[in-house]
This record gives sequence, C-alpha cells and structure tokens, in this order.
Amino acid sequence: MAGNNVNYYSDISRSVKKGELAAVYFLYGEEIYLMDTLIEQMSKAFVGKAEKEENYFLRYAPDAGIEDIIALTAGSSLFSEKKVIVYKDFQLTRNPNMDRMKRYLERPDKDILLIVMARVDNVNQARYNVFKDLATVVNLLPLREKELKTFITGAFREFGQDISEEGIRTLLYLVGEKIHDLKSEIAQVANRFPEKKAIDAEEIEAVVGIYVTQTVFELAGAIAAKDLDKSLFLMHNLLERGESPGSILFFLLRHLLMLWKIRGYYQSGEKNERTIQQRLRIYPRQFAQYLKELPNWKMNQLQQAMQLMGECDRSLRNSQMPSEVLLDGLILKLIRPN
Repeated sequence: MAGNNVNYYSDISRSVKKGELAAVYFLYGEEIYLMDTLIEQMSKAFVGKAEKEENYFLRYAPDAGIEDIIALTAGSSLFSEKKVIVYKDFQLTRNPNMDRMKRYLERPDKDILLIVMARVDNVNQARYNVFKDLATVVNLLPLREKELKTFITGAFREFGQDISEEGIRTLLYLVGEKIHDLKSEIAQVANRFPEKKAIDAEEIEAVVGIYVTQTVFELAGAIAAKDLDKSLFLMHNLLERGESPGSILFFLLRHLLMLWKIRGYYQSGEKNERTIQQRLRIYPRQFAQYLKELPNWKMNQLQQAMQLMGECDRSLRNSQMPSEVLLDGLILKLIRPN
C-alpha cells in the first residue's frame, strides 16, 4: 500500500509470494541481503524469468540519474510486455529531479515494476518524501529473534544439517545479526563438518568462536586467581576487538555454568571423566581446561558468581550506565565480593 504506512520484510514477502504486487516499491535500510531477496521474489512474481536488459533493468546511482530511470519507463520492452526496473543506492543521487519522479509515481505504468533502494537508516530528508507519499515503503530492519532462528535453521538445512537451540544462540552471539555475515559463517561451519547432521555450539565455537572462547577461559581463570588487573585487561581487550558486552557476559556465564555442572557430577558421585564429557557434550580440549580450572571454584562461589552475572545482564539491558562500567563492576564484585 502506498502512503505513510511503513511495511516490513516478512509482510511484503508473504504478499509477493501470493502474487500481490504494488507498482512501485521504496526499500530502505542496511540489510542488503533482505533487499536482494525481496527483489528476486518480486521480479520472479512479475516477469517470471528475469533477463537483464530485456525485461529486467538494473541501474545504480549516481551513475544513473532520475532522468535515466524515467526514460526506462517510457514504452514497453522489445522482448516482453512487462519489465522490472531496479534503482539501487538512491541515497547517492545528486540533485535528483523529484518532480519528474512524482509525476510518474502519480500514474505508474501497470506493466512496469519499479523498485527504488536506499541504504539508509532513516528517510527524514526531503528527497524521500515523494516515495513515502506515493510508493509502498519497506523498512528492511534486521530480522527479529524468531525470524533469525528460522533463517539460520533454513540455511543449515540447505546443507542437509540441523542446528540446536544452543548452536543458534552461540552463532548469533559470535557473529551478530547481519544476514550476510551469518550466511558466510554458516557455510564455513557446514563445510568444516560435512559429515555431521546435527550442529551444536561445539561446532560453532570450533569454527567461529575460537578466539573469544579461549579468552573467556583466560578471563575466568584470572577471576578465580583474584587477579584484578589481568581480569580487567582481558575484558577490555575483548571489547576493543569488537566483542559485544552481551557476548562476553554470555560466554563467561556459560563457562561458569559448565564448571558448576562438572562439580555437580563430582558431588553426586560420578567421577568418570569421559562420561561427564559426553553427557555435557564438551569437546576434549576444552574439557581438559575446565578440569584444570575446577579446583579454583567452590560450588557456592560459582552460584554467587552466576547470580552476579544475572544482575549484570539485567543492568546491561535496562541501565543507562556505560556497559564498560557495568562489566568493570561485575569483575570487581567477582574478585572482591565483600
């Protein structure tokens, strides 16, 4: 629908799959993969097989101006009654003649599908007003949690593999929410473990999270040794390398939770290390590191540490304080609880 209504990826994708197409779309956002996916879906629904310079015309700003796009809308294609015109990077147009674009949008050709794209987070500038008024506007936000899980599951199934919930969570924390980055890492994991039909956090960490996982081992060890300076150094080193506060907290909590589970097995009378390793699904190199660190943590210390990290996680989500300050405070409490 045209006008001031803003649409989102999932709704538009469903409409397109039903064959419900508008005459003009304006796509904006920074999730380029979603833009390209929508364009592919729209083109297939409108013209079937897209043939470049026959029924499918792709132009980029600033190489092509508004006049070039309007010229493409004049007359039908030599090879097809219908045609798709895609105009990418509209944010780079120089002094666009929006009056000419407005005249076309007021009376668009029913045999033409015009898709204009802008890689911007907001459309507050005057140049976008004509699209907001006369085109179907689609904001390509990052996928929400449920959509991300569906995407990741589907991407692994293309390789004939399934991924666990913990594997999904680990992948998102390590890679982030950008679809392009996720696709790249998923391909690497799948190609590294082609014989595995079930992918878990272990496989994700082995390919994606080697650095951060190892550093969290070091960080936990420094905290257990009450070495405040080293703990703060390792934590800030992770932040400077681009790890998110949430990611650091997730891996640190996961690390201590695993120590807590191992100690629980020992206290229950289970002493067979191979059995514990298999039940907790920890690969051998990391299990050996957990065992080396285990004597430094008593059960009550682990429980208290996990409680403190839960409080820090809530503060990261709700507090206005800088995340670095909250993480510094967490480490100080872990090392000097009194």
